[in-house]
Amino acid sequence: MNPSATGDWWRSSPFAIVFFAGNIVRTAGRALIQGALLPLIATVPLVRDNPGIIGALPLVFGAVLLLPLVAAIVQWACFRFRIAEDRLLIRHGVFKKTALDLPYERVQGINARRSLVDRLFGLVTVTLDTSGSVQTEGRLPSIGMEVADRLQRRVTALRPGLGGLAAGGGSSAGTARGRGLGATRDGRMLLKLGPADMVRIGLANRNFIFVAALIGVLGDLLRPGDLLDPILAAVEAGLDSAASAFTGLGTLAQLALAAMVTASIAGVALLLTVTSAFLRHHDFTLRYDGGRFRSRAGLLTQREVLVEAPKIQQLTVSQGLVLRGFRRYRLRALPAAALLSPDAVPAGVEVPDVLDVPLLGGRLAEHLRTLVFAGKAKGVSVLPRCRSFKRVSPWYIRALAVRYCLVVAPVFGLLLFLAWARVPVHTSTILWWWAGSIPIMVLAAWQRWRRQGYAYDRDGLASRSGFLGSEVKAFLMRKVQSVTVKQSPLQRRKDLATLHVQLACGIITTPYLEHSAACALRDYILYRVESSRRRWH
Repeated sequence: MNPSATGDWWRSSPFAIVFFAGNIVRTAGRALIQGALLPLIATVPLVRDNPGIIGALPLVFGAVLLLPLVAAIVQWACFRFRIAEDRLLIRHGVFKKTALDLPYERVQGINARRSLVDRLFGLVTVTLDTSGSVQTEGRLPSIGMEVADRLQRRVTALRPGLGGLAAGGGSSAGTARGRGLGATRDGRMLLKLGPADMVRIGLANRNFIFVAALIGVLGDLLRPGDLLDPILAAVEAGLDSAASAFTGLGTLAQLALAAMVTASIAGVALLLTVTSAFLRHHDFTLRYDGGRFRSRAGLLTQREVLVEAPKIQQLTVSQGLVLRGFRRYRLRALPAAALLSPDAVPAGVEVPDVLDVPLLGGRLAEHLRTLVFAGKAKGVSVLPRCRSFKRVSPWYIRALAVRYCLVVAPVFGLLLFLAWARVPVHTSTILWWWAGSIPIMVLAAWQRWRRQGYAYDRDGLASRSGFLGSEVKAFLMRKVQSVTVKQSPLQRRKDLATLHVQLACGIITTPYLEHSAACALRDYILYRVESSRRRWH
């Protein structure tokens, strides 16, 4: 598969064709959803009664399935890499040739991912993350364990702090433990999650309510047409019989039956989210050794993230309503150029894996803060309920309430227009609803203000925000790239300001501070940046 001579150009395993095909399908699928899905749906009624077009559909589907495979084979054939003494060289591309020259000194994290096929054939996908890049620069899909071992040794020779990857996972062709990718000590175990934790993660998943609602309305959304009419007619007859039986029951029986249906939907949704948690976070372990963190998890596909503590730009600790009931948190350690929102990832861009701890206690969260910040910023907490957080100005409530009113104003304006146009909508009802929504928006603004806060000491700063849940973003001041103080018209009248702190992984905003306090904090942060002799990444 790969030549043994050092310095030669190497190829990935043929199983990398699956990797390239998956990238093509994901990119095409996202483009289809974003731009072409609605036009395709609109053409369905036009072609449904055309026998010629219907007969050609199998050929079209066959071509759609075959083209990604052919393109993936071509991409695999044009993909080469070379492991030099001080850098990794990658050449890929069919019509547009791309040459990547990645010095090992720029590497700030090594990630490994092993699918079920990789684990069966002793393969691993290795990515090298660098500072200042949004996407992964060095990705070697489905390479042999001995090749990954060679790459790890070369990187470690110039970056000893990174250590090695503990590939593990039942590889029949991998190197023995204690050599190669497993040569680094496992380090101190900080956290290990079990099956009960998977259930907690599933319950805390923000998609839990969405999945439950989707299951509840699925019967109303799936109306494919004439093809399933007999089945739908039978279901409809059964529903009519069930409705008749339901109306014949007493009030308590109806409530009990409704509760059973609701519990069934919630149970299915819980099963799906817990299954997803098992697939992604099964056997999650977090270790710390010599200034680096290594997490490993996954049931079918094993993911391993290795990152140096000095490379972490920001710690984000969040706690929703469910996690608050469990007295647990979620922690993310963001490196440079990390994308905070998966929705912001462009099509075809491979984003580096982020050190993500899905469930941990408050004591461990504070301990991780101490390890990441190397004992600095002791007065800055990452726990949302810490009393060291200061609240922002109460004028923030007024600003949020006005903003919410402006958001819902077009909706009520449209309803009033419909009432004026003699559509059967009562104007008095609309005005009552409008008036009744104002206290709700003020209450929501007050809740946001209660969650908003900030805390700082001579080394670090933390910003807290949230609505029902809470989120804390903490960082060291010496890692800041720029600081800006801005004022809105209302803030200028009240001598307030908003502080914007630019990090390599994003912007952290603290609104409605006293203008003098915001300027003083800005000047102090810039002083700490200029006076620090340590690198920010």
